[in-house]
Amino acid sequence: METVIGGTRTSHVHAPPAVVWDVVTSVGGDTGWFTPEVVWQARCGVDRLIGGPGRRRDRPDRPLRLGDRVDFWTVTALEARRRLVLSPDTRLPGHAVLELEVAPEADGSRLTLRHGFTPDGVAGRAYGEVTRFGDIALYAWMHRRLVLTAESRAA
Repeated sequence: METVIGGTRTSHVHAPPAVVWDVVTSVGGDTGWFTPEVVWQARCGVDRLIGGPGRRRDRPDRPLRLGDRVDFWTVTALEARRRLVLSPDTRLPGHAVLELEVAPEADGSRLTLRHGFTPDGVAGRAYGEVTRFGDIALYAWMHRRLVLTAESRAA
C-alpha cells in the first residue's frame, strides 16, 4: 500500500477565477513562490549537495504549457484556467507533487492547494516524516499569500 504524506488547503477567494488563475500561474521566476525565499534556497542547496540539479530560476515568458520548467519544477498536468500540477526536478527518495486548482464560486473563487509526497522505501518514509511539518507550514504560507495576492489584484 502506498503512503502519501501531504495535505490540502482550500479557501474562498474574493476575486474572479481569471484573476486567481493569473496569480497561480505566475509562480516562479521573478515572482517567486509566495513564500520566504530562504526556504527554497535551503531546500535546493541540499538537493545540489546530494547530486540533484539544485536551484534554477527560470520560467517561460508566456502562459504555461504542459512540460514547461518553472524554476526547479516541471508542469506535469494543466487544465487551462482550472488546474496546474507541478513535480519537482530535485532528487527525492520518492515522488512529490504540488497541485493548484481554481474553481468559480459565488462572489469569487475557490482556491485549493494540494501537496503530497509518496515515499520510496525506508529512506523515503524517513524523509517524508522529517519534512512533514515544514511542508505543512510552507504550503499553508504559500496558499495564504496566493489568496491575499489575488484579492489585492481584484480590489
